[in-house]
Amino acid sequence: MNVRVTIEVSTLPTSSNTDKLRSAASELTNNLKSIVVSTEEDSKGFSIITNFTMKTTAEYKVVDRISKEFKFWTFDFEGYREMIISFPTHIGRIANE
Repeated sequence: MNVRVTIEVSTLPTSSNTDKLRSAASELTNNLKSIVVSTEEDSKGFSIITNFTMKTTAEYKVVDRISKEFKFWTFDFEGYREMIISFPTHIGRIANE
């Protein structure tokens, strides 16, 4: 199943931030090659988006595990605002890599 974790921050993300999110995803994924971390900027700040796959299971059974893992790796992010976890039906970048 596809997982997307978006971390919203008010400051410019660093390479350390993206490395930490890649590490968080590597603890959860069933395919290391599926991990893609990207950043986006909007008028409110920045989003660091981590896409990866996990073994298919009920979302309610893994959302707490995902949240705990990403909180562990993001506790020191400067300007941290919010975490959003979603389960897209498909992620083009993962499918194409």
